[in-house]
Amino acid sequence: MLNIHGLYFMEKLNFKFAHPEFSDDKLNDSVLRILSSNILSSIATIKDNESYIHTAYYCFNSKLDFYFISDPATQHTKNIEDNSSVALAIYDSKQVWDNNKCGLQIFGNCEIAKGTKLIEGTMLYLKRFAGLKQWIQHPDDFIKGAINSKMFVINTSKITLFDEDAFGEEVFINLIIK
Repeated sequence: MLNIHGLYFMEKLNFKFAHPEFSDDKLNDSVLRILSSNILSSIATIKDNESYIHTAYYCFNSKLDFYFISDPATQHTKNIEDNSSVALAIYDSKQVWDNNKCGLQIFGNCEIAKGTKLIEGTMLYLKRFAGLKQWIQHPDDFIKGAINSKMFVINTSKITLFDEDAFGEEVFINLIIK
């Protein structure tokens, strides 16, 4: 994993999607390129049939677990306590409407990161967002309350990939993560 000018790159993802039209390498490369070139996500939660959305900086690992930091007193984190199902949208908001576009929709379950997930999430987050080191140097700092926020982890189950440069105009590709 490299950190170049605030961007975050892994050498490769290695999922076996077995898509009938596109190779695993091409799909993995597209997903990794989109994730590495963006830092913000919109995360949707739900409670009592009412949806809610918030924006969060994210990092991720090679299993496509996503990590974000948030105050546990916010509405979206309260929603996660009651219903762990979440959806993320990751895209470059500066894309021009009439040019080729790309983005990801990610679906999974979310929880407060604990144990090895807290350790991994903290290390990945510190690599991607070095400014966090002002408050957090070690995973235990979350436990000790160095900041009001907690580390959350999203375990991805499905991705919808949209990458017109790689796959053509208006092609949405559904991928299952196992």
